[in-house]
Amino acid sequence: SSHFCTQREYKRFRREDAEGLSLLGAFWGEQKRRLDVGMGRFSLSGEDIARGILTLGGPGSGKTQGIILPAIADRMLAGHSLVVADPQGEITGHILKYAAVTRHLVVVHDPTSTIGPRYNLAEGIENVSDARAIADVLVPSAAGDNRFWTDSAAALLAACLIRFPNLGEIYNAMNDLKGLAQKLASKKDDAALLANSFIASVGSDGKVASNVVATLATALTGWASTDVRANTSASDFDAELVVEQPTVVVLTCPGRMRAVYASYLGATLRKLMLDLDTIGERNKGPLPVPVGVILDEFPTLGKLDSLVADVNLVRKRRISIMIGAQTKGQFHMIYGNEGTQALFTGLATQVIYGGCDADTAEFYSKASGTATTDANADDPNSHLRQRPLLTVDEVITPQVGNCTIFARYVEPGFATQVVLNARLTRFYERDDWKKRLSATKEVQPLLLERGISINLNIVEPVISSTPNSNTSESITTVPKPTLELAASVLMAKVAAETQKQTGGKVQAISMGEMRSKREKRMSAVKEVNP
Repeated sequence: SSHFCTQREYKRFRREDAEGLSLLGAFWGEQKRRLDVGMGRFSLSGEDIARGILTLGGPGSGKTQGIILPAIADRMLAGHSLVVADPQGEITGHILKYAAVTRHLVVVHDPTSTIGPRYNLAEGIENVSDARAIADVLVPSAAGDNRFWTDSAAALLAACLIRFPNLGEIYNAMNDLKGLAQKLASKKDDAALLANSFIASVGSDGKVASNVVATLATALTGWASTDVRANTSASDFDAELVVEQPTVVVLTCPGRMRAVYASYLGATLRKLMLDLDTIGERNKGPLPVPVGVILDEFPTLGKLDSLVADVNLVRKRRISIMIGAQTKGQFHMIYGNEGTQALFTGLATQVIYGGCDADTAEFYSKASGTATTDANADDPNSHLRQRPLLTVDEVITPQVGNCTIFARYVEPGFATQVVLNARLTRFYERDDWKKRLSATKEVQPLLLERGISINLNIVEPVISSTPNSNTSESITTVPKPTLELAASVLMAKVAAETQKQTGGKVQAISMGEMRSKREKRMSAVKEVNP
């Protein structure tokens, strides 16, 4: 059972950690005593945030200003790399302002954009495990009689991710069932085995294959767009970039297109997480820098239960997850009752804003456990009785502050879950960040540009003979187009177009220039600290 935090227990939340997160505000514990006197902060260690953070609050409750934006800004200031899912497009503008202060490289990936950096989900997928993890997000399993079709479509997509170079080619290949079956059966490998039933159906009457492809085509409707196929045909960034230098990867899309592309953002997030975990395994330990995964409006990203199930498995990699949502009911629609229960219990720190719905309040009232109180406080001989530590009314309307914090932690000789009431400082109320942002108003953020594609036409060499006055022989000159010259011309065009579209607010810089600058900085540091 939980209990209200005591002054003694709060001591651990006074210690700041460079790899952790500090929430500013006012915090109350047992008997409504103020616990943060003299500090005004609730500090979570790197181990605490690695166990996961969940925040629930309705529209206008303040969860974005009270938790999500401060977490992004403070972690960027600490030099951490971040992967942020912003399906509503509300956070991207704030991140660009923070990046002007911290000088992070910002990668804004929008599958519908024509100028932003590209990302190819199929790149580097060579085994069944990775392919199925991505396919399960893009084609979520349905309940009831339709489950057979969605599971078959996910298996077919997993096979195609191994065989084809990108999702655009997969979508185009579905126009010809026999051609698709021949392509999958061309080599006896994992892709051919995954697509066994599809290949067999095409070879017989083809009815099952047609229904499976129709289900898959419905899930990949967004790739009917030419811009989206081009934007997912290659990768301009990867997980290696996130750990090489302080970087913020923002996954977003226009609100009107969220229903179509939200699952793609979830699949991209899943792919980055798998790659980060692989980098950690390769290094036989944690990542070189802490990486925070911040997911606003998490339920809109599709079914990502596998990602949350990995919270406790990847925490040793210095990867932490923060999830924001509005109600518990949003999770029920996607994960069901048992899935929601497992997902919630996997996140150690949970912040619940007041004014929540009755279902959410009832869940946390039960989660708080029971407390023993006097039946009559005025009568010393009265009997004791049990009551919920937090009633439904006390969750909806906190007795002090505007939110309730559940914090679970384990120490060598002690383990518990404490409950606090809090009033978190909103980001626009913070004077420290007001000063930083005002000082960098004229500073432009560092944005990753879209990669360039160079198509050199094959030109027949032009042979010109020039007589030599000394030897009376002819000298043959063969002008050849150079890759470097073509690349520099195209880069100049990209930079000019970027300046034009952004009104001169964004400067384009090549990856080569960024790497050379980083090498110079690293060499300077080595000279100072041999």
